[in-house]
This record gives sequence, C-alpha cells and structure tokens, in this order.
Amino acid sequence: MLEIINRIFVAILILLVLGGIAMSFGMMALELSGSGIETQKFLDMRTSPQLSLMGVPSHIKPDDSPYSLDVTLNTPPLADNDLLYIEAYANGKQVATADCLSGMDDPGMYAGLQTLDCQVDLPYKYSPSQGYELYAVLHSGNEDYYSGPKSVTADWGDYEYSFWGAFLFLLLSVSVLYLAVALPIAVVVFYRGMKTRHPGARKGEFTLGSLLNPFGNGKTMLQRFHAFIISPYFWGIESVGILLVLLYLFMSAEAWRNSIALGSFFISGLISFIIPFLWCAAFWYADFKEREPLRILVTFFLWGCLAALMAIGINSITGALFELAGLGFLGSILIAPPLEELYKGTGLTLLSEYHEYNSVENGLMFGFVIGMGFSFIENWLYLIDNPFSADIGGWLVLFIVRSVLFSANHGVYTAIVGGIIGWLEERKFAAPALGLIPGVLIAAMYHAAHNSSDLLTALFGTTGGLLAYCCLLIPLFDYGGLLALLLIFAWAVLRKKK
Repeated sequence: MLEIINRIFVAILILLVLGGIAMSFGMMALELSGSGIETQKFLDMRTSPQLSLMGVPSHIKPDDSPYSLDVTLNTPPLADNDLLYIEAYANGKQVATADCLSGMDDPGMYAGLQTLDCQVDLPYKYSPSQGYELYAVLHSGNEDYYSGPKSVTADWGDYEYSFWGAFLFLLLSVSVLYLAVALPIAVVVFYRGMKTRHPGARKGEFTLGSLLNPFGNGKTMLQRFHAFIISPYFWGIESVGILLVLLYLFMSAEAWRNSIALGSFFISGLISFIIPFLWCAAFWYADFKEREPLRILVTFFLWGCLAALMAIGINSITGALFELAGLGFLGSILIAPPLEELYKGTGLTLLSEYHEYNSVENGLMFGFVIGMGFSFIENWLYLIDNPFSADIGGWLVLFIVRSVLFSANHGVYTAIVGGIIGWLEERKFAAPALGLIPGVLIAAMYHAAHNSSDLLTALFGTTGGLLAYCCLLIPLFDYGGLLALLLIFAWAVLRKKK
C-alpha cells in the first residue's frame, strides 16, 4: 500500500513540475513579446509648472557603468508621504530609477522642500553612443505628476575599452582555472567513475550498452523507469528545458545587441559553472567507500538547472504581487524558498525507490548536486546583467559573493531534503518520497533565513539588520548549515562498511 502511495505522490509532484514549467513558459513569452514602450504611462499623468529637471547636461562621457548623473529638481512644496523619482529611459524602455527621498526616513526632513538634488545611475545599454530621456515623477496625494523629458547623450567609448580589458583578464583567468584545476579533476573523476564497481547493481546495469539502451536492462516497469531517468534520453529532455532558460536569459539581456553583450553573456556562464562543478566533484570523491554512478549525478545536476526554469514563472508573478503591495522583501522569504526547494527536491523523489539511493550519504550528495545545478543557473542569471547595471568591480564582487562565499548554499538546502529521504531509505520505509514534505519545510527555513537581510533591515534599521545578518544568521544558517552537512556526510561515509 505504501509503495502505491509513494508512486502516486511522485506522480502528483511531476504534474506540479509540468505546471511550473508551463507557467514559466507563459511568463517568459509574455515578457519577451512586450512592446517595451514604457513611456506611454505618462499619458495618464499630469504636468505641473512647478515640477522640473534642472542642470541636466546634454552630453556625458562615462568611463564606467553605471554613470552617476547629478540632477537638481524643482517641485511643488513637498508634503508628508509624497514620493519623488527620476526615471531614465532608452529606446522607450525604463533602464534606471532613482528614489529622490530614499535617504529621508522622516517625512519632516523633506516636508515643504521645493528644491533638492538627486542622483540617477545611467547604465550602459549596448551602444557606443546612447541616448537617454529623463523624467521627474511626483506622487502627491491622489495626483501623479511628471516633467520631462530631458535628453542626455552618452559616449561609452572609454567604458567599452575598459570592459574589454577586464573581459580578457577574466577569460584568461577562467581558462587557466579550467585547464589547471577543472580539467584534471574531470579526468580523475571520469577515470575513477569508470573503475568503480557497484555490488548491489544488476548485471550490466552500468555498462555503456545500458547507457544507450536503458530499457533493455530492467525487468520491471519501475526498474526501466529508473534506468530512463539516469539515461541520456532523460538528460535530453532536461537539456531542452535548460536551453529554453538560457534562451530566455539571452533574449531578456539582449545579448545579441553587440559583441560586449555577447561576451558578457558567455563569460558569466563560464564563471558561474566552475565553483558548482568543483563542489560536486569534491562531494563525489569524498564518498570513497562507495562512489555513486556518475550518470546519476549528471541527472541530478541537470535537474537542478531545470528547477530554475520551474521557479521563474511563479517567483516572478508572486514577486510582482508583493511589490504592488509594498512588501517585495517578503516574497523572497515566504514564496521563493519553499517553492524552489519543492521543485529541486522533486528530482530526488524520482529515484526514491532506486536501489542506489539507499543511505543518508547518498541523499546528502544527490541533494547537494541538485542544489549546485540550480546555483549554476541562478548565478548566471544574476551575473548576466553585469557589468552593465554595476561597475566592472561590482561584477567581480557579485561573483565572489554568490559563487564563492555563498557557493554551497543551494546545495546545503537540497541536501537536507535528500538526507531525510535517504534516512527513510535506510530504514526500508516503503514511501521514502514522503520525506520531501519535512525536508522542504526545514530547507525552506534555512533558505528564508539567508534571504532575510531586507526584512532585518526593515525591522532593526540598516546597522542593526546588517549586524544581525552577519553575526547571527550567516554563522548559524549559511556556514553553520554547511559545517553540519559536512560533519553528517563524513560520519555517514565513515560508518559505512566497504
């Protein structure tokens, strides 16, 4: 009876996965098909003779992106709870916005003001000579006012020169890292993987023939299903979804615009992959008593990449709803963590009755590998907007923070789910996939804690929030979670009999 429940539960999860993919496709198609003429919204606003932009130069020559442009605003006398912005557009699309009252937490600081200085950051947008239109926007009571546009032309020639210098340095560094570190590790892993024997495997289960013809080795429908999941045919299905994600990233970043955009797209992918690969190789090699078949790890890594596609649609929709309610920071705490952990963890349930998934250390490793696949795509997504929306130094800092300092986070979260399923497998529980439920709850708690910096800032202010995040949550949940994972994994490997 429990075996039937397990399979029904897995089937329901597959339907949820398909629903998430369909929603993401719809959202991506809708977003990419938009006209991009965002300045039309000003047709619904009024102008005011007292609202104007002053001191806007007609021509600038930035040497980095974004360029901080200082602007003076004349406004009607400001009242409590007014909102005042500068919005910048290029080719009809909004490329930057500046909240001119953001540094004035107390409305008394700006009540009655009629002149103030504001700074808007203009990003590079794929052209050596780019034109921008600046608008002032005032939300006062029930009325919305705008002033503009003021036109600015930017000559990005110096920035493009500095970008190529940074790009060539990065490309050289990444090439050395791949050739000197990743390639030798890949050779060792492949060689060891081919030499590894699996005592519990069926005859011929992990041969080249079974890889090309997965259905010929299994005797039961379940065995054939498992063989299919760890075969190149399933990898092809996963890869189609992943390629669609990358196509979406390529299109949304407009990477076809010029050689700089294209170079940024591909170098972002290269540097996003290296750390997840090294983590996966280290975990696989550390399980020295019974290293798992590499084909299982390929399936799970690709599943992690695919899970990014599953989450895009719902994350975008719910995030927009929270933003409209003025609670954008809650979306990253209440929605993204459980949703992403559910989609990532579903991959583990596909092999929850597989004989190679039979212990805690298996679950920890499999979950960690899924998390690394997800991290690879997510980091690519974060890096793809840079260095255009941040300076080149900021691009490198973002890489260090996401891909190095917090590189293992997604792996730790999904390893929790995998470890619980593996614990149930060890005890011969007939419905181990149900371990996904408590696993997702615990993993989502860790994930939400990592995402809570904005909430802590709102609760305790900038300084108090930063201290709480750096001195409490990071040690307890980020590095504390990683340390706990490593200790449990080491204990599980060492207790195993060869």
